[in-house]
Amino acid sequence: MLVGVPIILLCVYFGGMPFLFLILFLALFAVNEFYNLMMKKGLFPAYYVGNIITAFLIIFASYALKRDWEPAHSAILTLAATGALIAGIFLKREKDTIVDIAVTLLGIIYVGWFCSYLIFIRSLTEHGGYLFFLLFTVWAMDIVAFLFGKYFGKTLFFPSISPKKTWEGAVAGFVVCLIAAAIFSRTAELEIYHALVLGCLIGVFGQISDLIESLIKRDAGAKDSSNLIPGHGGILDRIDSFILTAPLMYYYVIIFVLK
Repeated sequence: MLVGVPIILLCVYFGGMPFLFLILFLALFAVNEFYNLMMKKGLFPAYYVGNIITAFLIIFASYALKRDWEPAHSAILTLAATGALIAGIFLKREKDTIVDIAVTLLGIIYVGWFCSYLIFIRSLTEHGGYLFFLLFTVWAMDIVAFLFGKYFGKTLFFPSISPKKTWEGAVAGFVVCLIAAAIFSRTAELEIYHALVLGCLIGVFGQISDLIESLIKRDAGAKDSSNLIPGHGGILDRIDSFILTAPLMYYYVIIFVLK
């Protein structure tokens, strides 16, 4: 896992095609892990449609940066819904076809749509300062929440969803997220006020995002999204905290910081 960190940081710093391929790699692996989890539930998502539209979302997000992207980016969601509905005709299931269509579309939105915001955040500064801020605060929060919860946690957070997460770990993760936000505010030249507000938002919604993925895994009866990374689970397990925080941070920055 540690081997991948320098690669991620270099791709973020230099941007361009290496960064685009990085996000494509993560998104496509993650959406397939999501669909595999749905397969464990006896559902049959349209893999090809989900993969094609997820890739298109990421690629189009990069292209749309040079234009009036938001209306065009939103139009992709219409394409995703249309593609998922059409795919339903070819799934050839006597029942639960509507559920399969819904799951296909959910994977596209949950992974492809939300991950495309990483492209937008990277574009806000020349060398990805805002994305570095997001990466460092989320990583600090996740590591401390895990370690503190493991060694000092006693009060279970949401035992019905994640039996190992504790309130002690969640609070420690939130506090460290604020500290990390203050320390790494300089990567994006954020005023301390904005950095702390973002730290609060990331500290809360990053952990909610993690719980959502835990809910999906619990519902599918799986411990990890896959066994791709020995001892660390799958790609979806590694990026789950970014799924809600990426769009949240992007809109906060363009509305309140870059106004």
